[in-house]
Amino acid sequence: MVKKSMEKLAIVTVDFNRHDDTFELLDSGRRLKTSGLDVRWFLVDNGSDEYVGKHITPELDNVELLQTGENKGFAGGYNFGIKYALNWGAEYILVINNDAILADEDLLIKLVWLLKRKKDIVAVSPKIYFAPGYEFHKDRYDKKNIGKVIWWAGSKFDWDNINLIHRGLDEVDDGKYNEIEESDFLSGCCFLIKRQGFEKSGFFNEKLFAYFEDDELMLRLKKAGFRLFYDGKTYIYHKVSRTSGIGSPQTDYLITRNRLYFGMKYASLRTKIALIKESARFLLAGRSAQRMGVRDFFLGRYGPPEKALAKPKVSYPVELSIVIINYKTSGLTLRLIESIYENSGLSNDDYEIVVLDNASEEELGERISKRFPKVKFIQNKVNVGFAKGVNNAIDFTRGRYILLLNSDIEVNKEAIKNILDTADKFEEQAVIAGKLILPDGTIQNSCYKIPTLLGAIREYLLGRKNDYSLFSPNADKAVRVEGSVMACLLIPRKILNMVGKLSEEYFMYYEDIEFCSRLKKVEVPLIYDSGALFKHQHGASSKVFGDNKSKELLKNSAKIYHGRIKYWFLTAILWLGQKMKRLS
Repeated sequence: MVKKSMEKLAIVTVDFNRHDDTFELLDSGRRLKTSGLDVRWFLVDNGSDEYVGKHITPELDNVELLQTGENKGFAGGYNFGIKYALNWGAEYILVINNDAILADEDLLIKLVWLLKRKKDIVAVSPKIYFAPGYEFHKDRYDKKNIGKVIWWAGSKFDWDNINLIHRGLDEVDDGKYNEIEESDFLSGCCFLIKRQGFEKSGFFNEKLFAYFEDDELMLRLKKAGFRLFYDGKTYIYHKVSRTSGIGSPQTDYLITRNRLYFGMKYASLRTKIALIKESARFLLAGRSAQRMGVRDFFLGRYGPPEKALAKPKVSYPVELSIVIINYKTSGLTLRLIESIYENSGLSNDDYEIVVLDNASEEELGERISKRFPKVKFIQNKVNVGFAKGVNNAIDFTRGRYILLLNSDIEVNKEAIKNILDTADKFEEQAVIAGKLILPDGTIQNSCYKIPTLLGAIREYLLGRKNDYSLFSPNADKAVRVEGSVMACLLIPRKILNMVGKLSEEYFMYYEDIEFCSRLKKVEVPLIYDSGALFKHQHGASSKVFGDNKSKELLKNSAKIYHGRIKYWFLTAILWLGQKMKRLS
């Protein structure tokens, strides 16, 4: 009889400079019953001044630490943890504030049971009490009722005023909200959601940073045909507004700006007109934070408030995450992993390896787990392309640096240590490209100037070298270049946070050029490290597509990058240059 594997449930929480709250939450989680579930905590440090991982004790072995590298707000911090948990294989994700306290030992069992009742029930929130001492009106209640004051027991959205109404708010619980019923919206403080919810409706809107990002997600889930439920038979406690502070200028700013965004996008015309009138009043006589919120909405400025922009130097669970994408190259991938362990020059605790297979070889995961049990493996159900595959794998990393290695790379002795040393010299402010050595021992031309019409004319019509085609810098030290192939590229997480990951417009080819053009635009240095040598069986990872398919993919990507008109101009210039070369 085959033993049925347990369903995976991830508990995701985010910490920003509130470590005591986080550890109280984790401690309260010890009481949870998990029968039939494989439960794991994912604790995201959202760029805290002091890394929360420094205080994790060995007994918290069921907690996996993650680091965003900067304060990405509620939306970005939770997205970071949720995406990681989905790659871990979670079927259910409990999103919970770190200032919550778990009280009912059957919480998970009850919530999972409800989600299993019907396919269209996608998410559920429990009843939420004020944690004792955190009530809005402390003097209103008898001592015997402390701990029974409701913060949230289901909700209704007021579309006239763009406001979420908490049912039962400030009431002493007398049992009238103890039923299971459908809810208009759920509380972002705590909800359990099926993975299908995120797969179909997307994640929190990161440009909102905090406030209304949970309401928008709930609305998108409902528009996708899902139902949301409130479970009054289980509960948690909430230390309300511990992170941003009740009535703080930061809260005032975010609520003002994001309420305008939400209302102007989803509300009726009548409500939109009312919001515009209200905005005028705020600009004339509102609080400073309200005026800034209105201004930034109408100027299209989103993301964190100015106070949250500080980016302290942060610690990470590991120093380096190595990302490998496999597509029908299992032999090369296994050899690459072997060469990493043999030649990295690093302690095994300093790095992790993440392999993503793009729906090509079902047995690869088993082969990797047998030979290299510490390697993290993801297998896509369909081939999503190189760029999206890389992005998926990055979502499953924890390192300060991400090293992208093609599966047809082999690591020379201490090459990884050398490229990391170079990156450290630039203090996480530069992207580093390794030096590629072909099988015959020659140096691969792997660098380029960002391709332009003028560059093509200079090289192909005027005979000026290295203005359009690939070249290898003639240098014995690290030098700055405009572009590099992605066969071996080290990217600090800090820079990924700044410029974003790879563009998923490109299935294969030109994603490297597009990424390097973004680096150039924001003046991030790209450094060619001649001291970090990597063997490269150039083309081995792409030849599995065949010549015709590879040419088609290259042509399609070139059209996306350049645009159709510029693409045909470039094609004509290259054709004319080749004709002139033959005639000469």
